[in-house]
This record gives sequence, C-alpha cells and structure tokens, in this order.
Amino acid sequence: MSEGRFVLPETETVTMSGEAAKKLIGCGSGDAALVYIYILRAGGRFDLDDCAIATGRSPAQIEGAMNVLSRLGLVSREDGAKKETRPVDAEPPKYTSEDIKRELENGEAFPQLVGEVQLALGRLLSSDDLIRLFSIYDYNGLPPEVILILVNHCIDEVQRRSGPGRRPTMKYIEKAAFSWEADGVFSLEAAEAYIRRLSERRGAYADFSAALGIRDRQLSSTERKYVDSWAELGFTAEAAALAYDRTVTKTGRMNWRYMDSIMMSWHNMGLHTAPEIEKADPFGKRNTAPSRDAAAYNAGGATAEELRRLRDLKNRLKAGDKSEP
Repeated sequence: MSEGRFVLPETETVTMSGEAAKKLIGCGSGDAALVYIYILRAGGRFDLDDCAIATGRSPAQIEGAMNVLSRLGLVSREDGAKKETRPVDAEPPKYTSEDIKRELENGEAFPQLVGEVQLALGRLLSSDDLIRLFSIYDYNGLPPEVILILVNHCIDEVQRRSGPGRRPTMKYIEKAAFSWEADGVFSLEAAEAYIRRLSERRGAYADFSAALGIRDRQLSSTERKYVDSWAELGFTAEAAALAYDRTVTKTGRMNWRYMDSIMMSWHNMGLHTAPEIEKADPFGKRNTAPSRDAAAYNAGGATAEELRRLRDLKNRLKAGDKSEP
C-alpha cells in the first residue's frame, strides 16, 4: 500500500499514549492490543464476559492478553495487589482442537507461524504439538518472530547436547517459552540479548570448570549459581582457581560455601583477577599452580595434606634443608 493520509470519522475518541502504542506494537500480540483498546474505551473497567463478546476472543485468549498487558506495565489491579507469578512449569489453559481449527482458519499470524515451525523442525506438527505451539503464542504471549527465534535456539541447544540432526520436542520448546516469558523476552532485540547472555554464561561454566579441574561432569544447578554470581561480580576463572586452592588447603576438601566466602572477601576489597589478588591480598602471594592441585583433588589423586607436605618439602630443598619432614 502506498503512503498517504487517512481521515478518521469525528466520533467518540479513545486516547492512547505514545509509549503504550510503542509497547503494544513491540510485543506483537494482536489480542493484547485489542483488549487494551477495550479497556481504554471502558474507562479502565474490565468485565471478562463483556470483553469476550466485544472482542470476539475466548476467555483463555483474553487471559493471555491480560498477562501480556500486565508484563508490559499497561494494566494493574486497582487495589495494588501483586499478581502471583506463574511457576515455570505451570500448566496452560486446556485448549481444544476446535480452538486450533478456528485459529488456523481465521487467524492471521498463527497459520503462517505453524508453517515456519514445521519447516524449522523438519516435520508436520501433531495435534498435541499444535496445541502447545498455540499456547506459546496465546498464553505465554510471545510474538511469532520471537517464537521462531525460540524454536531455532532450542534446535541449536538439542544439537549441541545430543548431536547433529536431533530436534527438540514441542514440550521442550514450551518449557523454554515459560522461561523466556518469565525473563521478559518479547522482542527480537530482547531475544538476541537473551541468547547472547546464555552463550556467555555457558562459556563461563566451561572456563570455571577447567580452572577448578572439573572435567568429567557438568556443573550442578547449585554450582552454576555460584559461578553465575562470581562471573557477574567480575571474577576471572583464574581468580576462582586461587580461591579453590585455598579452600582445599584449608578444609581438606572442596567446600563451595567456604570458597564463596573467600571470593566475597576479595570482592569487598575490589580484587577480581589473579594478579590483583596475588598483589594485594593480605594472605600474601601464592604460587599460580593451585589449579593443578585442585585438578588432582577432583581426579581423586593426592590429598590436600599430601600436597601441602610436597610443597613444604620442595621449599626446604630449595633452602638447602635436606632433613626428613
């Protein structure tokens, strides 16, 4: 359509702020925009049954739209009560095959979305797959372009873990959609930034694991929380290796909580890299080889006490003392 001006009839006027319009356009949810216009026209009053009749949307679709509007900060309860956050594994509404059929026949974006997702996954979507995809679109409120990024991200994740050619199930994608919704990923820019953060975090896990001698397993969820915290504070993997060495030397075993206390003490002193710690830490400069000690400990080799005795013997030999320890 060529550019031009349109003359609107001089009837009842509903005013929307430019910021609200920007948010609605950015979220990509037609249902959210429609319900928001309904609320504006009603002067802020909302009745589910009347809204369903006025907009031609089902209660489930309206609920999904209200969730989107709430996350965008465009609606809130008058009493100021905080809406309870849905857990990541919460069950969506029970959509029926009729809901899907109606959307495929009358919807604008969803039919095209189905075709793109089938192309990405390399298979036709089953009835259950279609219901889950519609839930991501309608209940989670993710725009179609964001859903496509989500699907391709899930494909990359599954192939990274299980090998080329593997494809995620729609249940796997749906679970990821709840995480994206909880983290406010509703635009292309937010999706790209989110995936970039996940990649950086994965790199941090690999670096910290290598520095701590953890090579035969993945970090547990609790261990990942510690690493996330340290990385966000600006610690390097080499700094963590120093803290790890001191933890094993002091306690005779790996203790993540004790190691975290060491890291926090360094953080309070503004020390986040190995050179900074070795130069300014009041405990004094230490050998930069502790990561090898930690690796030996993780691999089931020498104990912390044996490592200490070996270091003491090495120092005495350097000083010319050949007596037995």
